[in-house]
Amino acid sequence: MYKENPWITIHSLLDQLTNENTDPIHRICQPLPDFDRINLGEIEAEFYSETYHDLSRPCIYVGGKFTWEQTLIDHPEIRFFTYVGLELEDEDFKTINTIRGKNSLTAKGFRIGDWDQRAAPDPNPPSEANVEPVVEYLKGWLADGAPSILIRCAAGHYRSAATALAAHSMISGNPSISAIRLVLAGYVKIDSNWEIARIADSMLGFKGNLYSAALNVQRAFAERNRLLLKGTTPEELIYKLKDIFDNPWDQEQALAYAT
Repeated sequence: MYKENPWITIHSLLDQLTNENTDPIHRICQPLPDFDRINLGEIEAEFYSETYHDLSRPCIYVGGKFTWEQTLIDHPEIRFFTYVGLELEDEDFKTINTIRGKNSLTAKGFRIGDWDQRAAPDPNPPSEANVEPVVEYLKGWLADGAPSILIRCAAGHYRSAATALAAHSMISGNPSISAIRLVLAGYVKIDSNWEIARIADSMLGFKGNLYSAALNVQRAFAERNRLLLKGTTPEELIYKLKDIFDNPWDQEQALAYAT
């Protein structure tokens, strides 16, 4: 006898958090690589796969060097593509044109290095000078109706995740709720690479809430995995994640946790 996957209900639970009275808000989606399935049960993995392939609403896709091309192939509805790490080169545009042909895609890259207080500084860390163009790019995306967008970095975990959090928060108006969606998107982490969110926060008028949400993504990601491994329900998972962002750690606590 067919039994509906209970994890599909998590989308409606997330929509209820934002008290939406209009169209459902964007999802945040990511390819689910085989190595991440170790953290998921069969039903939950099915949920992540369903989320990635669903086209019923616009999505913010998070990718890395091993997934961005396939994501563009899988999702012709994507109209914006940005690389947070390096400027796009001729070879990148050649690949994009091969995949998309004449289909419109607003593609742009930004040179922003990794940032980590625990490691030697990157020669080009996030700064107001290099984050502001990313924010302006996202404002242009929002002004164009916020169609599906692919945000990539090198690994697909950190810079892209912080940028995706900022982008989704611009739609939801609530970085904490956007952070829950980010944690449920796949294997995004941010870790201590939260400087992009800190700098973008004041530019977007979030009064510290975007930065606070980014600081607590790593802890929420670990809690997600713990709950999935022990066995949980969509309702419990949402409740536990929401509690983390409702009672956030500051930078000192978050950095100690990430170390």
